[in-house]
Amino acid sequence: MSTSTPTTGTTTAAQALRAILAELTPAPGTRPFSSDSYLPPHLIEQAKQALINDIALLELQQTAFNALSMAQWHIAHGEGGQALSRLRRAQTHITRTMGGGAV
Repeated sequence: MSTSTPTTGTTTAAQALRAILAELTPAPGTRPFSSDSYLPPHLIEQAKQALINDIALLELQQTAFNALSMAQWHIAHGEGGQALSRLRRAQTHITRTMGGGAV
């Protein structure tokens, strides 16, 4: 059986939430760092939802980046119509990302 251990150094919010969830809802075969660990169920659900939203936001950002990369490729190959289409797609994803509309 493994035991979760505290870490030091730079930690992102997502890493912190994952560590908290691992402590409160350990996987089979693991033990929490402390047997006194507790958070109300609604806070655990909020942490899970925050991670889901974070992942959705990253996916939107990646999709926007991909659309911009494809637009660049179409521009380099003289395909203005295709480039404009990709730029519009990227704009949609960037707008959704800035508005927090990830999910």
